[in-house]
Formats: sequence, structure tokens, C-alpha cells
Amino acid sequence: MDTSPPSDALQREILSLRDRAKELFAAGRLRESLTAHEQALQLAPNAVVIRLSAAKIAHALELQELSLGHYEAAAQADPRCYPAIEAARRISVGAGLAERAERYSALAQAFNPAPESLIAMKLIVPSIMNSAQAIAESRARYARGVQELIDSPLRLEAPSGELGVTGFFLAYHGENDRELQVATARAFRNLMPSLDYTAAHCRSARPRSRGAKVRIGFISRFFSAHSIFSTSVGLIERLSRQHFDVVALRITPSRNDAATARIRTSADRMVDLDADLYRAREQIAALELDILFYQDIGMEPISYFLAHARLAPVQCVSFGHPNTTGITTLDYFISNDAFEPADAAEHYSETLVQLKDLPTLAYYYEPQMPRVAATAASFGLPPDATLYVCPQTLFKLHPDVDTMLEGILTRDPRGIVVLIAGQFQEFTEALRARFARTLGGLDRRVMFLPFMAFDRFMQLLALADVVLDTPHFNGMNSSLQAFAVGAPVVTLPGRFQRGRHTQAMYRKMGIDDVIARDAAHYIDIAVRIGTDRSYARALSERILARKHVLFEDARVIAEFERFFLQATQDRGDR
Repeated sequence: MDTSPPSDALQREILSLRDRAKELFAAGRLRESLTAHEQALQLAPNAVVIRLSAAKIAHALELQELSLGHYEAAAQADPRCYPAIEAARRISVGAGLAERAERYSALAQAFNPAPESLIAMKLIVPSIMNSAQAIAESRARYARGVQELIDSPLRLEAPSGELGVTGFFLAYHGENDRELQVATARAFRNLMPSLDYTAAHCRSARPRSRGAKVRIGFISRFFSAHSIFSTSVGLIERLSRQHFDVVALRITPSRNDAATARIRTSADRMVDLDADLYRAREQIAALELDILFYQDIGMEPISYFLAHARLAPVQCVSFGHPNTTGITTLDYFISNDAFEPADAAEHYSETLVQLKDLPTLAYYYEPQMPRVAATAASFGLPPDATLYVCPQTLFKLHPDVDTMLEGILTRDPRGIVVLIAGQFQEFTEALRARFARTLGGLDRRVMFLPFMAFDRFMQLLALADVVLDTPHFNGMNSSLQAFAVGAPVVTLPGRFQRGRHTQAMYRKMGIDDVIARDAAHYIDIAVRIGTDRSYARALSERILARKHVLFEDARVIAEFERFFLQATQDRGDR
């Protein structure tokens, strides 16, 4: 490696690019700032300060693999660079990259013995599971770690690292997570007494002024080009301003793009929260909200730890990350009676609220059909193959999926299973290794496409012969997007709400012959659609004729308004 100092001219060019990157960052132009950083790094690949800055911007842009790569390069250039090692640890823990997390945790401990990395490693859950046995072992290990933290005398001043998101992957195991989530929340409250906080306006019941609007805050880090934006923006835009004052609370750092601008315009007010948890908490408290509605909890740490405080008289969460939180200060989990099984209340630590007779829980704007049709060849796929497309994030592929894929590929010799590569290359490689073991040679007919822009993604859905929904944790956005182009989705309803979204959409469309009873029936349905062209065409026509019931449904707004007003009244009556 060449470690000689750059020439004066080269040094000036590097400094110019670095200054330009800083200006762009200050202007909120993160993508352009990242490009300027990377141009500087082409000239000075071992510039640790520039590497660290590029990594932080990539993280804010949700480019986690790129961010991790920059931190790793910084640590390689300077093996004593603790900030790079610690940041690499945090990303690895949050992404469920267990081996890397262990390696960086050991390095971080060697430089700075700190409880955060030890705590996180007790609770790490790998993202891709090799088997049902691996799931059971991981959950048992997690439960032991939680109990050790409950029993520990250790106390922390503030959350640090990825402490709040290590349990994110529990939701993909197909198990009831209530007990584990409740124990996790208890462990964190024991570790960090400072999480216990009540805003001044919540300390005593105050009568509401007659006719006063309900002030409701919608909070997320993902008010950007993200699935959470797609499921939130309609409600934020359409909620009655006669009855509600709508505040959007944006957790930072985060992307600031056209979707963010739309939220900013749609809400009566948008507040960019401070990156420090406790300052953000004070900002929210100062708003004196009546309702605080978390759009997702568990996908990043700040919302998880904020939710431990009482910042509004009514606090609720819904299906953004469709799992119970275990947090005692969250009052309600808002769901849909079409999603929930008979024993649903047993799955939640919150009081379960089931909105009535809705196809989804989002006022969802119908995606546009692709303007230009794609061909299989344009994706590098065989032109004469049956395309079984599973468009889900890879950690949704529970080991139970493997039997279904094996059955489909065995029954349809022309079949190709198409997946989209993971956010981290390790996700993809872990699945490849699992399929090589479980599919008995059929893994050669599983193809991974690179991550793609939304328009390209819609072209892929339109091209699919069959879309494969994942059991235990269904698609929500992806199922709606598939139905928008008339693509048939095969689904197997699970035991929990997160595995029952697609069947609810089908039932509202009056189509139930592609809702599977079990794994064998799932295979039968998929292969019939893939091999019986006349049936597939007729099914697609039925979907296109009925898809309108899924989109822009005013009853979604009315049901949320009914709940919000009732919850506020109930709180005032206590």
C-alpha cells in the first residue's frame, strides 16, 4: 500500500473536494456530498477523516453496506481508529451480521472496555437463519441474555450503539414475541433509569377545551423514499384538519428527499428532531401532543428508546414494523380485524385496537403501471423460463420457505425463482449457502438480481408469472405494488398479523382461491399459475378488475379518525 504523502497540487485538490463536500452536507445535499467525498477518496484512499465523514453520510442515506465499507477501510488504514471500529460494530450488530459483530466487539473492547458492546452481543439475533433449530437456539440465547441484563447491577446514563434494534429480527421467526419483547423493555428500563420520563402536560389530566383540535404527532426516521413513507403519507395528508392538528416528527440524521418535502408540505408542521435522544425528547414534550403515533418501532434505536417516555397522553404504534414492542408506555397497537386471528390479543403487550373492515391499514396511493414493459432478457433472465419472483427482503425468507421453493422447482422444470440481493452481500451469500444445502441441486435455478430503482422494480413485478409471498411475514407494500400491475401473489396466512396482510387484501377483492391452506397447497397454487397460462390470465384480469378496493380508501381515514377521537376522549374521561 502506498503511504507516501500526496503532492502539494494533489493535496490542494483533496482539500477542495473535502470543503465542497462539507458545503453540500451543510446544505442538506447528502447524496452530492457523498459523491464529493468519494472523489476525494479516489485521490487519497487512506484519508481516515474523509472515510469517517463519508461513512456517516452513507449511514444517513441508509446505504448501510457502503457505510460499513468506509468504516472498515478507515480501520484498515488506521488499526487504532476506535471511532471506525465502534461504528463498524454498531452497524454489524444492527444488521445481524453476527460474525462481524463479534469481531468488531472484541476490537472495540480492547480499546475501550464499555458495557454497550457486551450488552449488544448478549442480544444479537442473526439476520439469516439456516434452520428451524437455529431459530430456536438463537431465541433461547436471546432470552438468556435478556435475563442476565435484568439481573445485572449495571446502569447506563444513555443508550448507545445499536442497543434498541438487536431484537428486530425476532419478528421474522414465526413465533409469538410478546414475552421476549416485554422482557427486553424491562431490561433496558433497568439498565437506563433515565428512560423513565413524563412530559409536564401528561402528569395530570387537564380538561380539553370544547372544540379544540386534537394535536397528533406522527414520528419516524423514514419520512423519505421508504416503505414507511408510502404507508404514512396518505393518512398525514388526508386526516381531517377540522378535528386534528398534524405534526410530523422526523428523527435525524436521515434522508431528506422529495418524499420528505411532501411530508413537510402535507403536515401542519414538521419538526426535525435533534440527534440526541434526550434533546429530541424535550422537543416532543414541548409540543404538548394529545397523541403520539409511532409509525415504526424496532427499525432504529431512537424511536425505540423515545417510546419508553410518556410524551403524550395517548401513545400508539402500528404495522410499520408489525410486532409488539413490550414497552409499557405504549398504550395501543392499531391493527385491522381482517389481519388478526382469533387469539390476537395474546400477541401484544399494548391494548390491541382492530379497525373495522379495511383492506389495509394505509390510505395507499395506487402505484403507476410501468410506462415501458421490460423483457426477461433485460434482467438477464432466461426468456423461456417461468418466473417465480419473490420480491421480499431476504431476512423474510424463513427456513420453511425452502420446502416450498423445492416443490415449485421440482414440479415446474422451466421454473426460475427470482430474488433481489440483500442490502448486505452477506445476506445473499448466507441464503445461497442455505439453498445449496436444502434444495438438492435445484439452487442453480435460484437467481439473485441486484437492488433496483422503484420503476425497475415495478417492471419486474409486471414481468413475473407468479409472485411468491413469504409466510410468517408477508409483503405489505410489495403485495399492493404487485396487485397494481395485476401480478398474482401466492400467499400462505400465518399465525400472526405480520403473516396475514396479503390474504386480507385478497378477501377484500373477493378472490380467495390463491390463499393457501398449507405448504403443499401453496406449491399447488404457484405451479398452476405458472404452468396454466389461461388460468393465470384470468386471475390477473380478476385482480385488475378488483384492485381498486385496495387503494385510496376513504374508510381508512375515517377509521383512524374514529379511533383517535375515541382514544383522546377515553383518556380525558379517566
